[in-house]
Amino acid sequence: MQVWFIVSLIFSLIIAVFAALNSNVVTISLLFANYELSQSLVIILSAVIGAVIAIFLGLFNKIKTSLKIRDLNNELKSSKAKIAELNDIISKNSTTTSEDIKEKENKSAEI
Repeated sequence: MQVWFIVSLIFSLIIAVFAALNSNVVTISLLFANYELSQSLVIILSAVIGAVIAIFLGLFNKIKTSLKIRDLNNELKSSKAKIAELNDIISKNSTTTSEDIKEKENKSAEI
């Protein structure tokens, strides 16, 4: 995590230096309007908008992953409950079977 923070800090510093070196006024055309802004401001705004988009995409991916993990945990709980239920059924059947065997042995010993 710290590595990514350091890399992003270095990248931000590079963008800031690049923006400071390019401070000419440029014309920006947006659909129906034209704006004259400093080129450095355009560079910094573009970087900020890109960072915000990256954050939202990462957040969306994290939410999607969390929902998948929750679904898988629910599935795991239901599978464990079903395994426990089947183990109870098996143990009851094996107990009944061993009791039947003992009864048959007792009857055959009486004969």
